Amino acid sequence: MTLKKIVKMSTKSQISTELSESISNVLGKNAKILYKSLIRMESRGDKVDNRVLVVTAFRVFITTTKVPTRIDNGFHLMEIEALESKKANHLSITLIHEHKPVSILIGEEGTSEGVINAIHALIAAFDDLFPNVAMEDIVTKVNLPFPLQPVSGTRKHSTCGDFSNQYAAMCDLCQTPFRAEVAWDIDTIYLAHDIRMLHLKDFDHLDQRDLIPLVMALQHNTWFDGVCGDGVRVGGEAWEAVARLLRAAAPPPRQLSWRGAALRHDHAARLGHALARARHPPAMHTVDLSQNHIEDKGAISMLTGLGNNPDGLRYIALSQCGLTGKTVSHLAVMLNDSPCHLSTLSHLDLSHNNLKDDVHNLYNFLAQPNVLKHLNLINTETTLENMWGALLRGCAARLATLLLARNPWSAARRPRDPPPSFRQFFTACLALTDLDFSYCKMPPDALKSLLLGLACNESAAGVKLNLAGVLSSSQAAHVLESCVHGVRCLQALDLSDNSMEFELSGIVRAIGKNHSITQLSLSKLTGKRSYAPPLIQGLVHVLQEPDTALTTLDLSDCKLKSDLYGLLNALGGARRLRTLDVGGNLAGDAGARLLAKALQCNCTLHTLYIDRNAFSLQGLTDIATALRRSVSVRRVEFPGCDAAAGGRGASERVATLWRDLHERLATNGSSGQSGRVRALALERAWAGGEAAAALAAQAAAALPPPPLPAATERAAAAAHHLLHQYLQRCSEVFAAMGGNGGGSELVTLQAVRDAMAPCNNTLQDLLNEAVERLALSACESVEGAESDRGPVIDPEMPDLLSPISHSGATPLGCRRRERGRRVRPKSVAEQQQCSSNEMLSLPPLHAEAADALAELPAHTLRHLVKGRPRRAKTRAPTRPVTDQSQDIDEGLDEFWRACRTPPGSEEASSLSARTPLTSRSLHSLSSLASASPASPASPSPLRHSPTLRRDDTMYSVTSGESTPVLLECEVSRCKSSDNVGIKAAPTTPPPSRSSDNVNTMGNGCARGGGKARPWSVAGGNADSAALCTTEGVEACVGGSIVGITPGAALTSSMMRDHPLTPEGTEA
Repeated sequence: MTLKKIVKMSTKSQISTELSESISNVLGKNAKILYKSLIRMESRGDKVDNRVLVVTAFRVFITTTKVPTRIDNGFHLMEIEALESKKANHLSITLIHEHKPVSILIGEEGTSEGVINAIHALIAAFDDLFPNVAMEDIVTKVNLPFPLQPVSGTRKHSTCGDFSNQYAAMCDLCQTPFRAEVAWDIDTIYLAHDIRMLHLKDFDHLDQRDLIPLVMALQHNTWFDGVCGDGVRVGGEAWEAVARLLRAAAPPPRQLSWRGAALRHDHAARLGHALARARHPPAMHTVDLSQNHIEDKGAISMLTGLGNNPDGLRYIALSQCGLTGKTVSHLAVMLNDSPCHLSTLSHLDLSHNNLKDDVHNLYNFLAQPNVLKHLNLINTETTLENMWGALLRGCAARLATLLLARNPWSAARRPRDPPPSFRQFFTACLALTDLDFSYCKMPPDALKSLLLGLACNESAAGVKLNLAGVLSSSQAAHVLESCVHGVRCLQALDLSDNSMEFELSGIVRAIGKNHSITQLSLSKLTGKRSYAPPLIQGLVHVLQEPDTALTTLDLSDCKLKSDLYGLLNALGGARRLRTLDVGGNLAGDAGARLLAKALQCNCTLHTLYIDRNAFSLQGLTDIATALRRSVSVRRVEFPGCDAAAGGRGASERVATLWRDLHERLATNGSSGQSGRVRALALERAWAGGEAAAALAAQAAAALPPPPLPAATERAAAAAHHLLHQYLQRCSEVFAAMGGNGGGSELVTLQAVRDAMAPCNNTLQDLLNEAVERLALSACESVEGAESDRGPVIDPEMPDLLSPISHSGATPLGCRRRERGRRVRPKSVAEQQQCSSNEMLSLPPLHAEAADALAELPAHTLRHLVKGRPRRAKTRAPTRPVTDQSQDIDEGLDEFWRACRTPPGSEEASSLSARTPLTSRSLHSLSSLASASPASPASPSPLRHSPTLRRDDTMYSVTSGESTPVLLECEVSRCKSSDNVGIKAAPTTPPPSRSSDNVNTMGNGCARGGGKARPWSVAGGNADSAALCTTEGVEACVGGSIVGITPGAALTSSMMRDHPLTPEGTEA
């Protein structure tokens, strides 16, 4: 039946046109009248007054019959508590807050047609307000002598279960203004995202009274199945609306979440009473009242009301509620008594409550077969060694998340050996994914049993193990280092808040051997900074391994400062790292510069966290600029702390930096062919030397043209052809095998393998050939495009892969190993221990950042090139080095005494016997060549000195006159900076010559005007200098004449008194 028929039937009543117009004027033009009829209303005693019953969209009115009419009584549809009929034409309407019901008579005596029409009008009004909900579920009591028929309303329902209309009706009931924004949010946002829980946090900007109709609109809404009030503090009236929702809602709500709302035990008790007095059996399966101090009284009342749910509970979260073992015992008894809870409860969170050891009933529940997937007992003061037997019996099949952090292992002072069930549980669990033992201070034996149990588990995979703060001794660290590499079910390992003193570098290297661990967290490490370099070296070693599986690394809040530079230098060669968190390490602008360099070389990094590193705006700008050349970074957490600290007074620059950063990331996020080719070029640059880098640069500049997809199609066609041949060969083989034998014979598997062996080899060869052809065609297309058009390079983007020209004949890149190329050499910023302003010659900030710069410590700028350490020399110096400590006149007496002695005399023989002719090496000659320059007051020596001449086979010392054997003078080597890097001379004794070899040193030298010698002369006086020519006195191979003090010149008087002539000739 429709409402139109009811309206037509009601027009038979005697309602004049004037009365109808008067009623419309009284109710207002916006009021939609669904039904009106003449009635008789009982007043005092047996007195009856004529009235008009008017049913509108939200309310029912009773008006007078006189013109102009007035409203005699009115009530809201939601205020109707009972509908009863004592006789045929009688209808009694009981309201919620009224003790006396409204009693009316409709129609003639003995007929029920008028009452039926009025009831049908009410059913239509309720259907317009709450679609698909029966009136019996809305009105508490319906007692009528005739059955009710469904009546459809007159309006079209909107989205989300017609929530907007229901909200408008509740605003009319509560006499609060209708907020159009609330209706728009529900009809648009909630519908678009299919949100089935009403989140009051979205509307907490409204007044407390405005939240009441919002909650009441959920009473009979079929779209929403729960309400979430996390973080919303509500008053008494709003909480009463929530209690009424739980008590009278049809359909009843299924979820209730009210976390961190400052609820007390009386709030939870009112909810428990509402659930106990609910009109319909409670269907709530999810309850979350965490972070509310409801204590045992409120929790027990709430759990008592939830225990009546016939469908069972699924999610219970009572974390940080001030509970004790009393509540846990009550909960365990309730769960054990109801079999439905054992088969439905999958999430139990009792963390941060002081339960202590009064949890035996909970262990009884865990020991029974259940479907629990998430168990959270963090910080409950529960000893861990007593619970593994129960978990092994009841939770090993489905338990996925086990959180037991911050609990003691044993109540005894000396921990006992772990029970066998501890290791057996981790061996038998099938679905374990998250395991948290952080800050449990486990003994080494328990840690060993844990790791060995997981190592023996062949069913679990992708386990995330949290051992933060567990390594309390070096023994525990040794256990972890020796066992972690064999635990193949681990995917993530958290070692945060441990001390670096426990040899974490060895643990990191052991983790690198485990190829299943992809995530490693080392945040908040403690200990002295002297233990940091080995740890960083271990991380670099793991990241540089070609077969490493590590993709996520967390080093946040370790305050590594300059110790982080080694990792940043090696970041460019980390080929599989995708997520890196180095926030909170105070790396400074030097670290920002190194990170910027690494981002330009890395081709796998996807997510980066860099905040709290004391980066200035200049350092952040360097990172943003480097992202232009990055090929893989998609997400960078905006460094809000660093930008706020360095951007005081420079808000425009911070906004520009933020916009620039997002533009670069958006460019990387667009999947283009250019980024893939640049990543390939980087990979080729890592794999080879200069030649590979140059080829990679050309490939990056010349993007692959359309022939590359054509080559792919040709390869696909070739693969299709060879697979077709393979299948054809298979059919031939099976046909031959089936045709040769009789019907009763079976073809053996070995016979099929033997027949298919040639075909398998052919298939493998064809596949290899197809892959090679595809690679060759791709390279040819790249080379052809490069020959057709030159490389187009953005002038604002320098090419990282361009070949570097070296001054030496041998390219440096060809001799480096692959690991050496992946680690960037140390920067000058790392070698100098100074502030970030001293380390880098950065361009000055704009005037907006003047306030920020004023707070920085003042340092004196200095030239970086002058302070840079000199490169170690690899060749001997070509110029002589003077020894200022040696006297210039040393050795002259011996020299002239030997010159005056005839060659054949005994004195010459004895002198030759004790004087070797050659020095140990050329370095001794270099040390002998250190003579201080003569002062102006000293006598002017000659400009000529003995000359060292090197030919292809030997060193030769020549002089203007024939030189006899001289006395060797031992002189120490020069310690100047020019000799850095020269290898030490061998300590073998120098070769010596006999006196018989002196006569074979030369035929003599004629005195005359020869050219000046190239060695330096101490002092100089051209007038008194005597010219000497050289015709050669040769030493032995590899030696040099010793005993001569370089720079000691011959005076003119000595030359006149003792002329030198060749043996056997006249002067």
